[in-house]
Amino acid sequence: MKDAYLEIARRILPLPTAPGQEHHVVREIAALASTEALPLSVDPFGNLTLRTPALAKGEPAPITLTAHLDHPGLGLSAVEPSGELLFRPFGNMPVEMAVGRELLLFTSQGDSKSPIARCTAVAYRERGVAGPFGEGPGFVGRLSEGNPHTFDLAHTFAMWDLPPLNRRGRRLVGRACDDLAGVAVALTTLVEVTRRQPAEKLAVFLTRAEETGFGGILAAVQNGLLSDESLYLNIECSSCRAGAPLGDGPIIRVGDRRWIFDADITEGLVVAARQCHRDGQGSQPLQRKLMDAGACEATVLARAGLRVGAVALPLDNYHNQGRHDLQPEAVNIDDAVGLVRILFYLGTAQGDPPIRTAIRELDGLLGERRHLHERALERSAGAIRDITRRVQH
Repeated sequence: MKDAYLEIARRILPLPTAPGQEHHVVREIAALASTEALPLSVDPFGNLTLRTPALAKGEPAPITLTAHLDHPGLGLSAVEPSGELLFRPFGNMPVEMAVGRELLLFTSQGDSKSPIARCTAVAYRERGVAGPFGEGPGFVGRLSEGNPHTFDLAHTFAMWDLPPLNRRGRRLVGRACDDLAGVAVALTTLVEVTRRQPAEKLAVFLTRAEETGFGGILAAVQNGLLSDESLYLNIECSSCRAGAPLGDGPIIRVGDRRWIFDADITEGLVVAARQCHRDGQGSQPLQRKLMDAGACEATVLARAGLRVGAVALPLDNYHNQGRHDLQPEAVNIDDAVGLVRILFYLGTAQGDPPIRTAIRELDGLLGERRHLHERALERSAGAIRDITRRVQH
């Protein structure tokens, strides 16, 4: 599955994207869906649902993988009379590292993925910069010489001038791994399930504007677009600084900064990983962590009353924040491929056997412990009662 993941990652990760400006990523996913004969639908908010051909339109999927299509970027808010540009940040970014850095401007209109202009972030304003997600702080940009001075504000956005994507040993390094590397995991899983097990039913739900406060998934939940009959697995990239090193395996995410996820599903993911290894599908290491450096879409789903678990790829330079400067993000290829294998195993199991197995194993262990200790504790309980009577009287 490594080649399959790398093929999709190389198509998706280099693309320019930002909250509300995910058009280039959507276009590439639509092309992939057409090539692989994967049914694709778009909800009223631009979120995407892809599914295996065996899953009928409108039929709840036993398992739905979720990920988001955006990465923190900057929306062009205004062009001042001086020619300077005002940008509203879309998503969390390291402001103290950004002033003086180069920005690449893109348009979400048309097929071209190349920058339309380049500028330098020369200052930061604490307030007064407008944007589609509200007014607040923003950056002042100064165009490089020779760049055009007219822009379509609604469709122009910027990303930091960082390498789109490189491979360095076991790492993929690029400006937008979060969450495009997670999107690539979900798409690879869906493609591999369709190719190898065409009768299986699996869906992928890809959301917009996560980085500005869960926009796409909140809209879907609020408008009843998600089924409570599906089991949801959220795929994220999560900062390795929360204690999950790159190369130590994909993360089964117990919770995030705001919430704890479904315990049955969490344990079921562990069992699926163990069974996957036992069945010879790889000996990839595994991490089980809270990952509380941030919040993810699984919290939105959980608070909506849906059954949800979460997985993540350890991410270096989260939101392009290096130790001392803006840096491209990085994920480990083996972590990503290991996660695809686990999700493939889970998606091709009949019903939810790993989850049932997890519950059965836990209940069996607790029952065994109870039988071992119950009579022994009963025999010594009289002495405990005598102690308490003597102390109290």
